[in-house]
Amino acid sequence: MSDSDSGTPQTKWPRSQRFRLSPAGREAGANYREVIVAARSEAGRKSFDAARAEWAARLTLDASDGLYLAELQSGPKTIAEMTSSLDGCGPAPSDVRKAVERLVLLRMVEPITPPPAPPPPPRRW
Repeated sequence: MSDSDSGTPQTKWPRSQRFRLSPAGREAGANYREVIVAARSEAGRKSFDAARAEWAARLTLDASDGLYLAELQSGPKTIAEMTSSLDGCGPAPSDVRKAVERLVLLRMVEPITPPPAPPPPPRRW
């Protein structure tokens, strides 16, 4: 099933649109970090995957959402900046966009409203 068939229209974000964590997103991101650090005390990938799944289920998120929340912990970023930072971690650019859209709908991430354009200089005749 494609995005157009799912019934939810894809949001058109401008390229320069920046996103930041909401207060709920900051809390979820901090909790994600705690859960992952605690999972390191146990050996193996299974403990990591189990910790991510438990964290996601508790917050009704996707297990991969912690990656995006952690990426925004350092400050506002565009989707392109996030994609570049996560290059080599697995998610494709389309996955990053879908995750950001999902996190915006869940109010974990919020788009930053750019400041209004400055008024034009006065005309001198």
